[in-house]
Amino acid sequence: MTTIYDVSRLAGVSAKTVSRVLNEPDRVRPETRAQVQAAMKALDYTPNPSARQLRLGGASSLGLLLEDPVSGYLSRFHHALLTACMEAGKHISVELFDMQPGWAERLDRFLDEGRVRDLILLPPLCDFAPLKAHLRQREARAVLIAPSVFDPHFPSVVMDDRAAAREVIEHLFALGHRRIGHISGHPDHSAAILRRQGLFEAYDAAGLPRPEPDLLVAGDFQFRKGIEAAEALLSLPQPPTAIFAANDETAAAVSVAAHKRGLSIPGELSVIGFDDAPIAAAVWPALTTIAQPYLDMSRRVVQALDNWEANFSSGTAATYMTAHSLIVRDSAGKAPK
Repeated sequence: MTTIYDVSRLAGVSAKTVSRVLNEPDRVRPETRAQVQAAMKALDYTPNPSARQLRLGGASSLGLLLEDPVSGYLSRFHHALLTACMEAGKHISVELFDMQPGWAERLDRFLDEGRVRDLILLPPLCDFAPLKAHLRQREARAVLIAPSVFDPHFPSVVMDDRAAAREVIEHLFALGHRRIGHISGHPDHSAAILRRQGLFEAYDAAGLPRPEPDLLVAGDFQFRKGIEAAEALLSLPQPPTAIFAANDETAAAVSVAAHKRGLSIPGELSVIGFDDAPIAAAVWPALTTIAQPYLDMSRRVVQALDNWEANFSSGTAATYMTAHSLIVRDSAGKAPK
């Protein structure tokens, strides 16, 4: 299926320019407009009529519910979604949301007053079954980002958390680490489970015994819990030479706990996080981490909403996988001898 991004690549312009050619052609220079129109013809691209009607109608076609706007993970997605919507010529309405009593009435007010039909649900809201049931009742459309469980009614955009975690551990193996501690995420979210499974897979593939139970400490993706978990690991009679944290906030907490003990990072302890949240580049030393493909996932969300029926071509909602990358910075080094 040809998308606005395919047209933009062939024409050598931004997706936002393609959107302007479709919706506000008089604002685009004639030579650029001709270039985009030639690309659309070559690719046999036809704009989605319902999506275009929403863009032209003055209503905000997309809605984003945020439960924890200060989370580094969610803030990165917020920025990426804003960028993807801007590129596609869409507006987006953002609503602070929680699952306290009265949530359904607040949601209805947001959808009705903002004339929002399409929603984007991030964790943990993407796993809140009553919310999704309410949306189905309203015949609202939604795309789920990184849900814990597959939902046949809503398409989802995900990355391979297990493969990413395995890549982290293999990177530490290459640096000579074998005694690796792990601080997991919230036990109710599948990402925490998948990242631990990836750790185990790396050990199994290398023919090494899995980490001892005292090297696996429960966390909840929060900084304070990360401090407690790091203290537990660093207080072991034989502490780990590296710690893989389930997210960057937890990894930053590990760095704080290590510095408090006078440990050198990465000389005496290597630390790796996950997400590439803003804090990963802000702490010292900067964190080696897994970069989630925030912008690619956000663009895939916009495409899924623009071509809604295509998400169900197999009879059930599609799941779209996106690629991660390992960002090597200064917090991981060779294992101490």
